[in-house]
Amino acid sequence: MLTATSVLEQEYFLEFPAVIRERMNIKAGDRFYAYKKDTLTLIVSRLHPGKSKYCSCVYFIEEHGAVLPYGFLHRMRIRSGDTLELTMESQDEVTIRQKSDVIQLFSPKSQRVVLRAKLKREFEAPSRFSHQSFREDLYSVLSLTEWDDDVVLRLIQTPNLLRELTWALYNDDAFLDFFEQRAKALTLELIKNQR
Repeated sequence: MLTATSVLEQEYFLEFPAVIRERMNIKAGDRFYAYKKDTLTLIVSRLHPGKSKYCSCVYFIEEHGAVLPYGFLHRMRIRSGDTLELTMESQDEVTIRQKSDVIQLFSPKSQRVVLRAKLKREFEAPSRFSHQSFREDLYSVLSLTEWDDDVVLRLIQTPNLLRELTWALYNDDAFLDFFEQRAKALTLELIKNQR
């Protein structure tokens, strides 16, 4: 059994690490089948799983990777920018699941280091849904705030924290009302200062 990691790119393209491609002898033009093993595991196999499982075709248009089926990834809550763990089960099959780092949390100090590393990793992942400057502001707030120890632990355990906070703010009526009021007030101030 061989395990490697890769980041899901935009348009759901996943690069298969060279070591897995070589061992599985993957070439451009190869056709595989993708199906869910359970709620957290996607199987990509040369062999059709049979009529008992719904599957989707995956074509290696390029030798180094393939576009994975959106429907399966969406149901597994996997999005572009997520780190995935690929485990080669056999010459014909690889399992794919979202990477969940085993985090050793011995002290509040190490928890804060882990939180900063998690936020940095999430901030550096590409995002199609928000502007970089907005994400940078949220990243700064989350990483510079002095959180209580129990809050730090819960923040670490929250998957895709930065993205989830971005979505929450975009859908928050109070934030949108405040933004609208401040935009109006600053516009009036700007006009008043031009006289």
